[in-house]
Amino acid sequence: MPRSYRFALRPGWLVGHLLVLAAGLTMVLLGRWQLNVSDAKHFNIQNFGYALQWWSFTIFLAVLWVKILRDSSAPARSNPSVAGMADAGDAPPRLPPASAETPVAYRRYVMPQSSSTRAPAGDATHAAYNDYLASLAGNSPALRPDEGTAG
Repeated sequence: MPRSYRFALRPGWLVGHLLVLAAGLTMVLLGRWQLNVSDAKHFNIQNFGYALQWWSFTIFLAVLWVKILRDSSAPARSNPSVAGMADAGDAPPRLPPASAETPVAYRRYVMPQSSSTRAPAGDATHAAYNDYLASLAGNSPALRPDEGTAG
């Protein structure tokens, strides 16, 4: 399915095009000015670097704007009915509401505790980690020589 860039002709996007064009032209002219300053100082490397920097900013701006346009033109892939609404141009696409039973794609960070801290009830992973830390620290009953288990 080919992409449609008709949305880019809306007034809000036209203002964005003009802002990007104005910013790009400004940066090209600033780079040219820095190049003239470099020439006036018999090739000052600092000003020549600034000229290259302004022109690289211009390239970055153009690439970023094209990427924004491409991302905005891509239809929504998660829900076919939402993609159909976006193509029709009737209303902005809405995402389906998230249910409470939707699995979370990430794990919440839990800061490791010291080996002296008791593990929460029912957390076998935490208890095993604390046992491992205790064995490394020499606090494990299995590693204490005074109890006769290791000698």
